[in-house]
Amino acid sequence: MADHISIHISDRSHFNLTMNVYNCGNEDVEMERSGKRDHYAFYFVKEGKGSVTQCQATHRVKAGQCFVVFPNADVTIKSDYKQTMNVTWVSFSGYLVERYLTRAKLSAYEPVFEDSADHALERMFDELLDTATRSTNRYCGIMALLYSIFGFFLDHVPQETRVEAAPPEMYLLKALDFIDIYYQDNISVEDIAASAGMNRKSLYAVFKKLTGFSPRDYLIYYRMSKATALLKSTNFSVETVSASVGYSDQFHFSKEFKKNVGSSPSEYRKVIAQDPTMEYRSPIDVVRQQYPTSVTEEVPPQF
Repeated sequence: MADHISIHISDRSHFNLTMNVYNCGNEDVEMERSGKRDHYAFYFVKEGKGSVTQCQATHRVKAGQCFVVFPNADVTIKSDYKQTMNVTWVSFSGYLVERYLTRAKLSAYEPVFEDSADHALERMFDELLDTATRSTNRYCGIMALLYSIFGFFLDHVPQETRVEAAPPEMYLLKALDFIDIYYQDNISVEDIAASAGMNRKSLYAVFKKLTGFSPRDYLIYYRMSKATALLKSTNFSVETVSASVGYSDQFHFSKEFKKNVGSSPSEYRKVIAQDPTMEYRSPIDVVRQQYPTSVTEEVPPQF
């Protein structure tokens, strides 16, 4: 080894990140909505999966991925429906943060970064959180680890071209699958959008373009179709049918049923009893034929 080594790093005109760390922690996320913040934050997903919406772009995230929240951006972080997503996070600011993130190909529109196969990034976040619990030299230790995280990003910049955006049909099929599975639950349009990795506005645009219906109207028509099948093939009470297709309020269900089918549930049952060959033709039948879902259609029980 040489006796004397001198390596030039920078001159006095160079400013480093000069970061200020504000806080860090670990939590289970169901849904978090935050306004425009004046600092950055890293979130590492340790368990589960969900989505992050930033600048109206929604990205799917899962265990083993880190994502960046940028200042002055409206952000929504959600776990998948009826699941929990565990994250370790740290918030900070700095003069050159954005420049370094740009070099790492991270932006408010592309905020997700993959951990390495040996889980090096996860270990850094674990150690950062552990260091934060110390009473001595805590700040210096956290700063050193935050610099190490930036170093990891810069050492593992993806070389390949990012995958092109998926076609709208793929997002629609994901949403239709979700409706097929969870129509009996109290799901919202936001839940449907999250299941497809989208925000509400984007989901609406996809539905209108490909089906001609809004997501809300499609869900109502879908539930009405299921309700007519139950009224025809079972002896379930109207209250039971209502609950079976996702309505906790029987009066609301009956009102929607008459509006969309043309008669009350009780009247519809009387009509089909006189003419069993009669079938309810739903406005979304054509959509369901054009975009068949992967969920097996259940045959209602006979009584």
